[in-house]
Amino acid sequence: MAFELLVPEDEEALFSLMEEKDYRLLAGGTDLYVQMEKDLLSPDRVIDITEVMAEPKIEEKKEKISILATATFQEIAESLLINRYFPVLAQSALAVGATQLRNMATIGGNICNASPSADSLIALYLLNPELVLKSSSRERQIALEDFITGPGETELFRGEYLKSLEISKISEDFSHYFEKVGRRNALDISVCTMGYILKEEDGIIEELRLAYGAVAPTVIRATSVEEYLEGKRLNQENVAEAKKLVKSEISPISDIRGSAEYREKVAARLVEKIGNNTDSSQ
Repeated sequence: MAFELLVPEDEEALFSLMEEKDYRLLAGGTDLYVQMEKDLLSPDRVIDITEVMAEPKIEEKKEKISILATATFQEIAESLLINRYFPVLAQSALAVGATQLRNMATIGGNICNASPSADSLIALYLLNPELVLKSSSRERQIALEDFITGPGETELFRGEYLKSLEISKISEDFSHYFEKVGRRNALDISVCTMGYILKEEDGIIEELRLAYGAVAPTVIRATSVEEYLEGKRLNQENVAEAKKLVKSEISPISDIRGSAEYREKVAARLVEKIGNNTDSSQ
């Protein structure tokens, strides 16, 4: 691999470097270097943005939590703020690779790589973050679901970088759950992932957010299931109907990790987890 590795010390230098040649931005590099090694990418220069980012990585604001794009998954998993307000994000961060990988891989890289099997994206689709994108001429915000347009495809323009995520705090009345199904737990790319946050009162679901990964071109919110179950109890009949709705929402493919049929069965079976995992709640 022949390329320049550049480490700008401030935004001015970063924006200047992004005006020249073909480039890729680097934070942890755990996805980028694999793609380069496989000749899927061959940029003239790799620009390390870690020096540009100021501390703290995770910061509490009045109504939101701000997370820098260079925050590693280990930092997210161990953060008291994340565990307090967004347990599902802490759970998904712990599912990313082994300890060594979690100490390198960053949430910004996971977002910009836009893999439908990315563990952290399940939690983020539930939490509806606003992404802060910055260029030399402007700063803009965009919803995560609008930013990711397909597998490996995003709305990140040339000359921009992902600076941070802004996530609104949610009530402590919600329970959080994340599950990853793969041939091996931490070290494998998932066959299917599912996560939800749930608020219920006297056994009645008041609000449900449900997301799936690795069963469609992007992570998806299972909105038909959410709408169907809200206002209902989780009895056998309603769960059976929810399973049918999940199958209508997803479009899995077959690959070396599992068949489309197997993924569909796993996705439907995971519906049974909704509301049955109070040990994973706040």
